[in-house]
Amino acid sequence: MKITLAQAINLLSSLHKKVSDLHVELINIHVIEVPKGETYTPFERTVKVVLQEFTDIQQDLLELKESIQQANLHNQVEWDGSSISMTRAIETAKQLRERLDLLKMMATTQKREYNVHHRSGAIMERIALFDPAAYKKQAEKLSRQVELLSSRIDKVNYTVEIEVPLAAKYLEA
Repeated sequence: MKITLAQAINLLSSLHKKVSDLHVELINIHVIEVPKGETYTPFERTVKVVLQEFTDIQQDLLELKESIQQANLHNQVEWDGSSISMTRAIETAKQLRERLDLLKMMATTQKREYNVHHRSGAIMERIALFDPAAYKKQAEKLSRQVELLSSRIDKVNYTVEIEVPLAAKYLEA
């Protein structure tokens, strides 16, 4: 079954949640506590059944991740004057967002701040060793660049289709 990269990413997220749910279910059903000598009603699903489903979904996760990664390696995005793989574009976007967070933090720093030292009562002066306004401008520019790269990544995610045989198992009603 052919699905877009965006659908594959959503399916991946859904499968991760299912694995997490099965993990919790297994913790809840692997033992039962009853008074000594009392009979009990076993759980509807057995440990064996839950473990098998857990294993099957983990295998599907591996297959799906591999398909997504291959598509990300083979599809390109125009960025900074050249064509780069989606893998590189995604990692670049992550790094740019990290840098953006740092720039935003620096942009909100006060040029001069005065604080009273807790024990001595001495007045301490905290001085920024850079121009916060300059970092604010850099942050604004970088924010626009990150948005542009993200939109190019999204365009590929919503237009490129990949063959995912296991998708039918999860996506068809």
